[in-house]
Amino acid sequence: MTTIDTHAHVFARGLPAIATARYVPDYDAPLAAYLAFLDGIGAREGVLVQPSFLGSDNSFLLAALKAAEGRLAGVAVVEERRAPEAAEAMAAAGIRGLRYNLVGRSPEVLALADATAMLAIAAPLGWHVELHADAPDLAAALPYLRGFDGRIVIDHFGRPGPDDAALVTSWAADPRVHMKLSAPYRVRHPDIRGLAGRIVDAYGPERLMWGSDWPWTQHEEAAKAVSLLPGAVGLDGATIATMEATARRLFFELGV
Repeated sequence: MTTIDTHAHVFARGLPAIATARYVPDYDAPLAAYLAFLDGIGAREGVLVQPSFLGSDNSFLLAALKAAEGRLAGVAVVEERRAPEAAEAMAAAGIRGLRYNLVGRSPEVLALADATAMLAIAAPLGWHVELHADAPDLAAALPYLRGFDGRIVIDHFGRPGPDDAALVTSWAADPRVHMKLSAPYRVRHPDIRGLAGRIVDAYGPERLMWGSDWPWTQHEEAAKAVSLLPGAVGLDGATIATMEATARRLFFELGV
């Protein structure tokens, strides 16, 4: 089976963490190890997501994209206003989206002037907005993106609690919203396979993607056992193939 891994992180000890970081890994997750992981699962391409603890300093991520020579795309964190030319340079380097990690933060950050300025720059570049938060906070955040003319990608099943399956499937009514079926160990819903089935039915596989969440920060051992491949949540081959095509369109065929 081939697939595209749409969610992974690389980092190294000693990189400057932001003051508000909730967690800073005490080990290295180097590019070479991630590429070896991709080789091991038969994946040609992958996507690196800027780790939250590094804030808007995307230099380590950009260096990894350059070293990977086109095999990887990236999702950056840019919460300070940048010139359009700077964003265009990031796009040329392989950045395909902006991530907002809202865990422990107010969704109102999406309404701040710097965020709205970056969203206005992102849409013409074909970038998506990626959101990471628990389901109720995502529900509160999505209205702030009403004016965003681009795709919205939700991390990790939408991180629903036990009673939030209907909430995360309701977002499928917005055709911009896509979802990553990734990191089931970060989800508090008790029936991951059932949840995955409901999400596939609501969104269709053409708006879904799979991500490994490598190197499974704070869940290193559990993740290796339950979530390395998309089949672990009960997806069939046709669904996986369509999800791969979706990932290719969003990350490697920008503008399609």
